[in-house]
Amino acid sequence: MMQCLVPICFTLVWFWFLTKLLEECRWLVAEVRESIPKELDFLVEAKNSIKCMDNFRKLSPRIADYVYAPRVYWNLSTSKLLTMEYMEAAQVNDLKSIQRLGIQPGDVVKLVSETFAEMMFKHGFVHCDPHAANLLVRPLPPGRRNIFGRRKPQLILLDHGLYKELDYNTRINYAALWKALVYSDADGIKENCVKLGAGDDLYALFAGILTMRPWNKVIDPSVDHLVVKGTDSDRSELQMYASQYFPQITELLRRLPRVILLMLKTNDCLRAVNGSLIQRPSVESFLIIGRVSSEAVLESVLSQKRSLLSWINFWVQKILLEGRLCVMHIAVWLLQLQKALTL
Repeated sequence: MMQCLVPICFTLVWFWFLTKLLEECRWLVAEVRESIPKELDFLVEAKNSIKCMDNFRKLSPRIADYVYAPRVYWNLSTSKLLTMEYMEAAQVNDLKSIQRLGIQPGDVVKLVSETFAEMMFKHGFVHCDPHAANLLVRPLPPGRRNIFGRRKPQLILLDHGLYKELDYNTRINYAALWKALVYSDADGIKENCVKLGAGDDLYALFAGILTMRPWNKVIDPSVDHLVVKGTDSDRSELQMYASQYFPQITELLRRLPRVILLMLKTNDCLRAVNGSLIQRPSVESFLIIGRVSSEAVLESVLSQKRSLLSWINFWVQKILLEGRLCVMHIAVWLLQLQKALTL
């Protein structure tokens, strides 16, 4: 009798576990149900690529030439077949090929960071699958170079099937959160985490997941406080937090808007791409995120109050922002010089 009960009890326990798991991951099921039909319709993908490039031309003209999507051949495309321009370029994580093209990997990291920061904080229309196979790099046509004579990179975006739109409030709150994270503003971090749904109890955990840093590092005022060093102690610390706070992480994922969950996935992809290009930790990406997110917040304030006083205030804040970023760049340079001298 007992031998018969054992497999029955095991089956019941397993069924209970699967039921609880499905309840916790219901958001994932809903996301897959919504995304798959769009990803399988290649005309949707083609339209996404056009809209993406239009956004860069209209909202981010400063870097529009540096971002490219292959041309669509509409007369040869259907919902089941997409025909696009062939691109001769290096995969973004192919370090040797990028260097053979005369492009500096650090310049590619900056361009990738700025491209996706502009999408998230200013466009609100984000390519959510930026893994290495979907990003190519080539020299910027027609062979333009920077002030040091190095070839400038152009980033080519592939696979436009998975995009997400952030509504105005979510986009600005997310921008304000990253601004607060880069500038170690504890009050701003809490305020915007709560606005995005993390709650008063899980805002520190949300900040930690976004940055892959513990709370004491998130609010550390040092300029490189968000840089993940990639050491064994860093990895073991992250693993410890993941296992220790698994129930809270599950609850946080349940609370957050689905679009923010896709932003977390996008951030992970970008972190992996940047890590494949440069072996040393880089502060530059965070300074770019700080600048673009701050600009987005300032522009939102200006758009709501179109008076002379608000316009003057916008430019004063803009000048202060540039000054702050300049000081941070100097601090980064001094930090790098100090590390080089101690080697």
